[in-house]
Amino acid sequence: MKTIFETLEMNEIQRQVQGYCASTLGKKRVDNLVIFDDVEDLDEALEKVNEAMKLISIQGRMPLGGLSDISLLLEKANRDGTLLGEDFLKVAHHLECIVSVKNYILASEVKTHFLQDLCDGLVENQHLLNEIQRCILPDGSVGDHASDHLYSVRKKIHQIQVNIRTKMDSLVKESKDILSIDQMTTKNDRLVLPVKSGYKNQLGGLIHAQSATGQTTYIEPEAVVVMNNQLSEMMMAEKAEVERILYVLSQLVKGNYYHFHFNLEILEELDFVFAKAQYGYQHDCCIPCIEEKGKFISLKEARHPLIDEKKVIANNIILRDHQMLLISGSNTGGKTVTLKTTGLLSLMALCGMPIPCLEATIPLFDQIYVDLGDEQSIEQSLSTFSSHMMKIIEILKVSTNQSLVILDEIGSGTDPQEGESLAEAILGRFLEIGSFVFASTHYGRLKTFAKEHPEILLASVSFDLDAMKPTYRLKLDSVGQSYAIEIAQLLGLDQDIVNQAQMIKREAMSEHEKLMEELEKKQEQLDLREHELTKLLSDNQKLEKQYQHQMHQLNKQKDELLQKAKDEANQLLLDAKENIDLVVETMKNSSLKQHEIIQAKHDLDQMKYLDEQDIIKQDHELTVGDHVKVTKMNREGDIVEVLKNHMVMVSLAGLNVKLHEDEVTFMHPQTKVKKVKKASLKKTTVKKTGTYEINVIGKRYEEAMSLVDKFLDDALVLGYPHVRVVHGMGTGALRNGIRRMLEKNKHVVSYRDGGPNEGGLGATLVYFE
Repeated sequence: MKTIFETLEMNEIQRQVQGYCASTLGKKRVDNLVIFDDVEDLDEALEKVNEAMKLISIQGRMPLGGLSDISLLLEKANRDGTLLGEDFLKVAHHLECIVSVKNYILASEVKTHFLQDLCDGLVENQHLLNEIQRCILPDGSVGDHASDHLYSVRKKIHQIQVNIRTKMDSLVKESKDILSIDQMTTKNDRLVLPVKSGYKNQLGGLIHAQSATGQTTYIEPEAVVVMNNQLSEMMMAEKAEVERILYVLSQLVKGNYYHFHFNLEILEELDFVFAKAQYGYQHDCCIPCIEEKGKFISLKEARHPLIDEKKVIANNIILRDHQMLLISGSNTGGKTVTLKTTGLLSLMALCGMPIPCLEATIPLFDQIYVDLGDEQSIEQSLSTFSSHMMKIIEILKVSTNQSLVILDEIGSGTDPQEGESLAEAILGRFLEIGSFVFASTHYGRLKTFAKEHPEILLASVSFDLDAMKPTYRLKLDSVGQSYAIEIAQLLGLDQDIVNQAQMIKREAMSEHEKLMEELEKKQEQLDLREHELTKLLSDNQKLEKQYQHQMHQLNKQKDELLQKAKDEANQLLLDAKENIDLVVETMKNSSLKQHEIIQAKHDLDQMKYLDEQDIIKQDHELTVGDHVKVTKMNREGDIVEVLKNHMVMVSLAGLNVKLHEDEVTFMHPQTKVKKVKKASLKKTTVKKTGTYEINVIGKRYEEAMSLVDKFLDDALVLGYPHVRVVHGMGTGALRNGIRRMLEKNKHVVSYRDGGPNEGGLGATLVYFE
C-alpha cells in the first residue's frame, strides 16, 4: 500500500529539493523528512528556512561547494590510520567551506538569529589548513617541500636519474656496433640496451627480456645496475618519508576529531536548510504559520508545485468557520487537483518546508489521511469500491479532531443511491469525530446534506461554458454542476444524442431548478471575469516587487562604485599633495631663477600623464655584438646581424630571431668582439632539428607549472611546430600537472610520451597547430 508521501507525491518534492543540496549530507536529511509533532521545533525549522530565503534573495546561495561527508576519514584518523593525499584535499575543502560560510554570514545585510547561532558554532582551523596546503599538491601528491628531508631525497633521486641517463647515452655511443637499434629503451621500468643476441656476452649486466624473434636481447648494463639499485633505495626512502608526513598530518586531524564532527553536523543542517530555502525561493513560496490548536485552514493563491507553473491555477483554499469542505463540479479533474494541493501543501508545511502560496495558516495536524484515485487492490481481489471502503474504514478508526482527512469522490464506484447513502453516513461520522475533512462529490443528495449542516462549506470547480473547458478555479460557498452533457459533447458524442439528453434533462427539471441553473451559469461567467482582473492586479504587484528589488540592487552597486571612485580620487589627491609639497620644499630651499620655476610648474602639470605608457625610442645605433633585451619576450640576447629596413637578427640561446629595432632595448655593447661564423650559426639554429625543449626536473610544482606555461607561450611566439618538456618520472605529479595544462591550451593539437630516444615517460612531446 502506498504511503502518504507516495500518494501525495511528496517523494517527488523531496527529489527536487535534493537537487539544491550541495552534498550527500543534505540529501540524506531530505530523504528523512517527517511530520513534526512539536510546534516549537516546527516553528524553529520554518524560521531557519525563512532566514535562509531572505539571505538568498539578497546575496545568493550560501557557498557550500566544498562540503562532503568526511566522517569515514575522521574515523580512520581517530583509529591512528594514515589518510591519503586525496583524503587531505577533502579535509582542506571542508575547512575552506567553513571559512566561506562564516564570511557569507559576516557580509550579510540580513540579521539572522538561528543561522547566526549555527555559524557561530563552526570551528575554524587555519593552522591545519595551511599545513595541508603546504604539504599536499592539488593532484593529491605530497609536495617536495613538505619536509627538508623529502626535498633532499628527491633531489638525490633526480641526480641519480640524470647520471643513469648520461651513462646510458655514453654506452649507446660506445656499443653502437653490437646494438640492434642505435638507442636505449625501457623494460620493466628500467633503461636497457637492445643488444644483438650474438653479442650479449660482450656487455655485462642483467638480461631483462628478449625480442619475439630472439635476435635482440634487452640488457641493463652493470654500471647502470648499481645506480638503479641506489635509485631504488632512495625511492624507498622517499616512500617512507611521504608516509611519515601523511601520518603526522593524520594525527593533526585526529587531534581535531570532535571539532570536525560538530562542524559536519552544523554544515549538514545548513545544507538541508538552504536546499529547502532555495526550493522556496525558486518556486515563490511562503513560510506557513502553524497553529498548535488551530481551528481553520487558509491557503491563499495555493498552487500545486508539480504542475507546470505556466499552467497551474492558483486557488484560495480556505476553511475558516467550518469543519468540512465539500467540492462539486465538472468531471474534469479540477476537484482532485484541489484536494491533492490541500494535502500536499499541508504535508510540506508540517515537514518544515516553504509552500507555494501567497500566505498560509495551517493547524498542527497529528496526521494526514488520504483516499484518492483508483486504488483497486489486485492482490486482495478487491474492486475499486471495496478498496476505497477498506481505506475509509481504517481512517475512521484512527482519525482525531486534529487530523486532516481528504476523500476524493466519496461513495463512488457502486449503485448511486447506495453510494449517496454511504457517503452521507460517513461524512456524518467525521463531523462527530471533529476531523478537518476535504471531500469531493458529484452526488446531488450530498449537496442537499451539506446545506443542512452549517459545519460543511460547499465549493465548486468552475467551468467556462464559452470555451467549453474547465477553469480549475475553486469557488467557495457555491454549488457546482457536473456539466456531463457539455463535456460529452466536447469529447465528440453524436450531436443528436446530445440534443436528446438535454431535452430529457430540461423536462425533468422544475422551473426553480432551471432558474437556478441559469443563475449559476451567469455567476460562473462573472467569477471568471473577476478572476482575470484579480490576476492582472496580482501580476502588477509582482512586477512592482521585482522592480523594487532590481532598484535596490542597482542602488547598492551605484553606492559601491561611487565609494570606490571616491577612495581612488582621495588617494590620487594625497599622492598629488605629496608631490606638490616636495616641489614647493625644493623651491624654498634653493634660489631658483624664473625659467626654473616655470619648469617646476610644468612638472606639476605633467603629473596627470603618469599613467601613460612610455614609448621606446632607440637612441643607440645598434651594431653586431650589442647585447639587447627583447621586451615582449622578456629575454636577452646578442645581435648577430643588422638587416635592412630597421630590422636586426638577435641570437636567443642559439636561436636566431628576426625583429624590428623598436622591439629590442639596448643593454650594453659586446664585451668581447667575436666573429660569428655562418657555419657555427647554422649548427645552433633550431631549424636544423626543429626541436625546442625545457627541463623542469627537480623544480617545485608551482614553479614548474609557471615555467612550462611561459615556455609554451614563447614557443608559440617563435613559431615552433612542436616542443619537448622534460619532467622526469618521479611521483608523476609534474607529469600529471603538465598534462592538465596541455588539455586546457587551445593551441595544443596533441601530445605524447617521449620515445626511447626522446626521454620515454620522463618527457612529453607537444604539437601545436
